[in-house]
Amino acid sequence: MTEREIILSKNAGFCPGVKRADELVTEIFSSNPKAKIYTLGHLIHNRIYNEELKSRGILAIEFSDIEAAIANEEKDVILITRTHGITKEESLKLSALENQYKNFKVYDTTCPYVKRIHSIAESNTSENTVFLLFCDPGHPEAKGILSYVNGEKHAFSSLEELKTIDLKDKTPVLASQTTQNLEEFKKIKNFLKKLCTNAIFFDTICNVTEKRQNEATEIAARSDAMIVIGGRESSNTRRLYDLCKRECAQTLWIESVKELISDFPDNAKRVGITAGASTPDGIILE
Repeated sequence: MTEREIILSKNAGFCPGVKRADELVTEIFSSNPKAKIYTLGHLIHNRIYNEELKSRGILAIEFSDIEAAIANEEKDVILITRTHGITKEESLKLSALENQYKNFKVYDTTCPYVKRIHSIAESNTSENTVFLLFCDPGHPEAKGILSYVNGEKHAFSSLEELKTIDLKDKTPVLASQTTQNLEEFKKIKNFLKKLCTNAIFFDTICNVTEKRQNEATEIAARSDAMIVIGGRESSNTRRLYDLCKRECAQTLWIESVKELISDFPDNAKRVGITAGASTPDGIILE
């Protein structure tokens, strides 16, 4: 058996926003043993973590089903919003439901970095601007951000896609989903600077994401094999995988250790490990 050197990324696993949400869920669960507890959609993008919540009786619920769940429940109902944030309309509706039903309580676990982008989108847009969001269109975080924009808005996922957008002589306001590729965002900024002298830029990729991506790339470049751990729905994990794959051909994306049994390259002497922002420490250590 090959003796291996293991290099574990210091920035692997739960980011501060996810850790904060996880701690809050644990506190709510222990403090409200008789309450019915839901999360609005999945709290984070990690199947194993969400299955663990379900086993404790903390169920994911769709927004359209919330009011019926409250009305049909005699005991207290607690709703925990996801870390990716919700739309402005959903936030207003939940506040109204809290006022209407005395047995209903909402806990907001939206990442503070995401909250900041909500504020940016609302405070820096008007009918004279066009808001440009570098993101995964359709991602919950992107939907939430775009709901706060006043005026025209566009979601795009690449520089080439941005080039097809008609800015209509309006002032461009550029921001990014928190977990996007930093190098690609820099290219997008440089393009807009040359195209529009009046463009407004907000650097909204969180510094934890930046550190994680930089460290993962550095480790992959000096490893024989690279393991990226995270949920299949996790956009930040997918980006880590893409970055590592460029540096290390033998890069594997797994959700759990079970997937290593058949795929792991036996000849790898130096193995790097990183993990997405929604990956629990227990899975990484295993």
